[in-house]
Amino acid sequence: MAGRREDAGESDSRPACKYREKCYQKNPQHHRKFKHPSPKKRKNPEEETDERAKRSKLGDEEHLDEVPVISEAVLREFNDSYQRIPIPLDSSSAPQSDCEQEDTEETEEEVAKGQDFLVQDSPEEARFSIEQKFLLEMPSDFFDLWECCSNINKEKPEEALLKAGLTLVGPYDVMTGKLKKIKERKVSHYVCHWRYYYDPPEFMTVIAGDKDEFHIGYYRDDPFHMPCFVASMSSVKQGQIKPLGENIFAGVCSYLTQRMKEENPFKKAPLLRLYKEIESFAKKKDYSLLAVTKNMKKRNKKVVAKTFHGAGIVVPVENDVGYRELPETYGNLKKMLQKVVDSKNEDEQIKNFDAIQEIITNVQFAFDEGDSGTGIELGLNLFTFGGEVFHKPLMHLLSVGYDLLERDPFIDILQAHLRNRRRGSQVSILDTDS
Repeated sequence: MAGRREDAGESDSRPACKYREKCYQKNPQHHRKFKHPSPKKRKNPEEETDERAKRSKLGDEEHLDEVPVISEAVLREFNDSYQRIPIPLDSSSAPQSDCEQEDTEETEEEVAKGQDFLVQDSPEEARFSIEQKFLLEMPSDFFDLWECCSNINKEKPEEALLKAGLTLVGPYDVMTGKLKKIKERKVSHYVCHWRYYYDPPEFMTVIAGDKDEFHIGYYRDDPFHMPCFVASMSSVKQGQIKPLGENIFAGVCSYLTQRMKEENPFKKAPLLRLYKEIESFAKKKDYSLLAVTKNMKKRNKKVVAKTFHGAGIVVPVENDVGYRELPETYGNLKKMLQKVVDSKNEDEQIKNFDAIQEIITNVQFAFDEGDSGTGIELGLNLFTFGGEVFHKPLMHLLSVGYDLLERDPFIDILQAHLRNRRRGSQVSILDTDS
């Protein structure tokens, strides 16, 4: 994060960026418009409260910004390690929008083209190393599950859940040291590590199953906030996100409960023992194992659009500005998209895409009038429907939408994913990096 901060004195009349020290924005126009504080020493670290232990507890408190106590040396190391070296991409290698106009602003074109970064040396603290590579901060339950699995399997914690067909993957490979094998330390490599075909930018896989492309991960509405819930996805219902609970323990226990119902008594016994070990650890840490918590219900009330993947999106809406409904029902939209996919030739595809283009034009008007959520809804629907033919328009829609909401890490994740979007279960970057 260092290297992109500007001294913001009292005489600076610019409005303050709401993400302050956590801002990931690389767009110079953003930094000219908003002021950002320089990294400062913590005056009273002993007074800071670690909210990590409070999230997802049995009491179901409100989500709070997690501000752990961090030593000055560690904070300095993290700032230094987060200075990323930009790698320009050829315009031909990056998705560009079909709906870009000739008078599109230069900054918007830059967003559509994208760029990559080289990652500096890894911080010693795992949570900083993960954020450096995956662009997202992990919650306390993520690290607590690692501790729990270390108690079950000291030599290979990532395989502690193998009896249930589960393996800890993705950011957990920072803990295992597997990611040290990556030859090119590009951000695009890390953010695509264990990113399945239908995983939207908001979803981050941390556990992989042994069949049907089943995987469990965290879902968050904003890259600068902690996850809203843990969910699963699989090829059984392609692109569908199924919430399992508010933390990773609830997610694993939910899966084990369902798995035990499907197994015979002989296979059920070891699963039950594994469930009890995880349940016991979760209770000691006061994690809720409820499938639906108060915080999840509150979040559901804020959802402005369900989207094709079912998890919905949450965007700020004030005085009815922030979101408007799409001019087509989901049923009709899916029929339109299917016609494009089923087109027999390029001319027919262009003709069938006209109906989609009309909706995109309406979304452009929505963007102009502050309804950024509409573009994110349509973009995610195109992403979830699947098909390379939709990559360019969805890249444009989501890039603009995320940029307007200052959710830049999602742009970086999406750009990398669309350049390396693969079907199937072989989605470890270690399988392709050579």
